[in-house]
Amino acid sequence: MNKEHQVLIIAKNTSGIGTRILALFNRRGFNVSKMTSGVTNKPGYARLTLTVDADDTSLDQIQKQIYKIIDVVKVKVLPESDVVCRELMLIKVKATATTRSQIVQIADVFRGNVLDISPNSMIIEVIGSVEKLRGFADIMETYGILEMAKTGITAMSRGEKI
Repeated sequence: MNKEHQVLIIAKNTSGIGTRILALFNRRGFNVSKMTSGVTNKPGYARLTLTVDADDTSLDQIQKQIYKIIDVVKVKVLPESDVVCRELMLIKVKATATTRSQIVQIADVFRGNVLDISPNSMIIEVIGSVEKLRGFADIMETYGILEMAKTGITAMSRGEKI
């Protein structure tokens, strides 16, 4: 049975590394629903976190295939527990003089930050779990979502292990 997994990849930060990794998934017919990437604390290395929908057998195959890419140093499927996962969402909602304070109060409950206010809309930044972002977006539907942008999930194992 397929389910969503977070796959952590540490690779040399070479030109096209992300493209090569995604091409591997594409060739194998696996869908990457989210991807984040950035530099690490070690110069010259990148950290990629992919969200993949796969069963355990396919996931094992994916790991083995990724390791074959020359610049890849580490591949790890993050467990469901003992992991900190966060995603960032920017959401633009309709806001009038009468609804603006309500939206700000709701954003405060979700620890959101108001980034921009215009006469007819607001942009709010919310960081948290997928469930938290979904909950905030569901509430904002009543005000009218004009635009929404989300990053992929960034994840890290708790404790000293990588």
